[in-house]
Amino acid sequence: MKALKREMILLAGSIIALAGTAAAQTVIVAGTGDPNLDVPAVQAAVDQGGSVVLRGHFSFDKPPTTPAGATISRMVTVSKNVAISGSPDASGDLPTIEGGEWPLLVDAIASRVTIQGLHFVRPTAGAIWIYAVSGLLVTGCRIENIDPSPTFGTQAGLTFSVSTAIFVGSDPHPPSQTQMGKPDNFSGTLAILNNDIDLGGPPVALSLGVVMFNVGKAPDNIVNIYVSGNNIRNSTEPLINFRIIGGQAYAERNVLTTGNVMGGSANPDAIRVVGAGSYLIAHNSVDCGWVDGAAAGINVIGQSAPLPETSAIIFDNDVTMSAAEGTIFSANSAGIEMRGFAQGNSVLNNRIRGRARSAVSVLGQNGGTPGNSSFVGNDLSGFQSSLTDIFVDAGAIGTSFIGRQATIEDHGSNTVMVPMP
Repeated sequence: MKALKREMILLAGSIIALAGTAAAQTVIVAGTGDPNLDVPAVQAAVDQGGSVVLRGHFSFDKPPTTPAGATISRMVTVSKNVAISGSPDASGDLPTIEGGEWPLLVDAIASRVTIQGLHFVRPTAGAIWIYAVSGLLVTGCRIENIDPSPTFGTQAGLTFSVSTAIFVGSDPHPPSQTQMGKPDNFSGTLAILNNDIDLGGPPVALSLGVVMFNVGKAPDNIVNIYVSGNNIRNSTEPLINFRIIGGQAYAERNVLTTGNVMGGSANPDAIRVVGAGSYLIAHNSVDCGWVDGAAAGINVIGQSAPLPETSAIIFDNDVTMSAAEGTIFSANSAGIEMRGFAQGNSVLNNRIRGRARSAVSVLGQNGGTPGNSSFVGNDLSGFQSSLTDIFVDAGAIGTSFIGRQATIEDHGSNTVMVPMP
């Protein structure tokens, strides 16, 4: 815990540094409601760098552009050190950016960027795409009712329309051994704090919250990621999704509510952690209410032998599995799950409520099974399992449980159960 406090102090210092990236000059841009005026006005302001203050109502409701040499369409490109902030009106309402496919795309590999206090309404594909940056703060923004995009779905290698409120990565295709994106596009502290995101949860589409794919790379482009204090709701896919992080990623004190509408995934998770990185998932409130018998509240996955996952800490989260009574649960249904090539992970002092196949599960995937997983002091009172409270798949090695008496179905080896009063 002392180490965690030190990290938070460092985070505070990093945020102060990010907020101070603006130069002395301040450019104020007032919205007109005309996209043919608003989009170029914002672009011209951010091109100057420094401090940009937006006021009023902006319309970005026009076709996006693709700059020369780029492959991603967007409305405004952020390419310099800049702090973009919203100035509330007399009623306290944030300035609004309405419409637009990716209203802001950050391609600023050697720069630090702040985006603060903006209200995005009905963007297409997503509100903010971070393609490259060396220090980021996105805070105090509202994002609501994102229109999924078939183009973004195609870029992600899918046949579905897809939306993501905030995407951090050079490639929306989930990273694999053959498709790794550009992790060295990113470095420094990346903080996404205290934002309010309502995805809208459209059916027959994949809607995600905060997504980071292959961000950071040792030794020269290490990242420290903080996703904290956000309220994210009405998704059909993960509300927080980390896949391969070159550094440390913290998801803390977020309030996450899926709603009940599913997308196209066979196994949705409210929080998904995949592959290499150092992860702390702590103090979050998770309500997983999809009408899906294969959903998980928090899922930690080792994708493959070359892309394993190790030593995540899942600590002090409140997980409620709120699927309707009568739901038929399948193998991937759990409050907290370890899967595939996941090694040495710790699940500590979490509270799991509601109903699912099991409260915690350890499952094989892609020829790998978790090893040395520790489940300590988790509270399962108020949880109803359709199979068993604890499920350990064949091939899992060295799984340990320390806690109050719970039912277990154990197919692994060297499993240890230590009951507590």
